[in-house]
Amino acid sequence: MPTDIATRALVVTLKAPCGGAKTSKEIETITGIPRRTVDSIYARAIRNGFEPNERPLRIINAWLEDRPRSGRPSKCTAENQELIIAKVSRDRFGREKTAADIAGDLSSQGIEISKTTVKKILKEAGYKKTKPTRKPGLTVAMRKERLNWCITHRDWTLEDWKAIIWSDETSVVLLHRRGGYRIWRKSDERFVCSCIRERWKGSSEFIF
Repeated sequence: MPTDIATRALVVTLKAPCGGAKTSKEIETITGIPRRTVDSIYARAIRNGFEPNERPLRIINAWLEDRPRSGRPSKCTAENQELIIAKVSRDRFGREKTAADIAGDLSSQGIEISKTTVKKILKEAGYKKTKPTRKPGLTVAMRKERLNWCITHRDWTLEDWKAIIWSDETSVVLLHRRGGYRIWRKSDERFVCSCIRERWKGSSEFIF
């Protein structure tokens, strides 16, 4: 349970013999901090120089602070997260970038980050690599024709539709590998413009 310096100072004061002389259980009841955390805070203070029997009671912030973490600083900073999400959500080309592409873009800006970290940041933000939404490409004239067709048939009954002979169809796409790439998007972004890819006639044949 994360605690700030003021809360840690309160815990140490309550537990010290010359302070409140409270048990860890009593401190848990007073502050809501688990006993294990109380014991850890108190032990850290003593390890860093706190004298529990010293009078007057003296507590220094340095005795309560966590030790600096070892290793390289994390690249998952708020600034890097914003940059990565902005690159992905900006337009259709950003959606299609791989994690390695994004890492390379950031590297050119002086930000060294791995593709693994890029994937982690996007995943934590709710993005997944998935197929783009496919919709038929429609000109203004084609959209008008479709609207008119819908208006003309809006009053048809179920019996009217039963009189229609429906045929199955499949398409063979030429000079294109169907499903060959994926885009970054959230689960609720299926119909966002940059996540939609229009399908135009001319590069495919239909078989009935």
